[in-house]
Amino acid sequence: MVMEIRPPEDIDKKRDEMVLEMLLEALNVLGGPRRIIQFRNLTWIPSIIKANYALLLSQAGKTHEEIAAELGLTKATIDKMLRADPEDVLRKIRGELTEEKIDDHIAGGLAKLAYKNLMRRRAEKEIDSLVPTVESLGVEWAIVVLKKIKGMDFPVDKDSLLRRLAGISIYGVSINEILNNLSFPIESPAALLKAIAEYLRSRGIHPSQGK
Repeated sequence: MVMEIRPPEDIDKKRDEMVLEMLLEALNVLGGPRRIIQFRNLTWIPSIIKANYALLLSQAGKTHEEIAAELGLTKATIDKMLRADPEDVLRKIRGELTEEKIDDHIAGGLAKLAYKNLMRRRAEKEIDSLVPTVESLGVEWAIVVLKKIKGMDFPVDKDSLLRRLAGISIYGVSINEILNNLSFPIESPAALLKAIAEYLRSRGIHPSQGK
């Protein structure tokens, strides 16, 4: 039986492209091309695609009910996808995957794993491109922050940043005070630097020269 995929009407090109990137990354998580060709068919790919859409729509602020309506799925299915523990799913698929085991729960976990991997690589690439710029500008605090956050998953929450940046002080202002006054989650390394700089300015401190 052919499974119909009914993406939301308001999905834009950027989200479609992200869904495809996540699908390729999910297949990579499953073992890559050599592992995939061992299966007789790929009837579970639509489930992964739907889980990808569900995750992105959830991050865009849609409720489970709204996502279910847009994707033509039941709320229970969306709940199962979005509540999946990616690490638990990863343990389940290692060495024991068969095509019959790709259910909504595993599809949801794969979507989260794929998204996490893609965001980490994008953040690392962004950091690599930002470091030469801030070094040329002589913004020492930004260099320190970028080096300490390399390898973190974005979007990032306050607690994760507090652990990674513990002990840092920027022009006499503790990182704890700075982070306590920022809005979270923060989407990218560049957004983090911008938010820190804006807080410093609010304190009357020039972010590249101090007081």
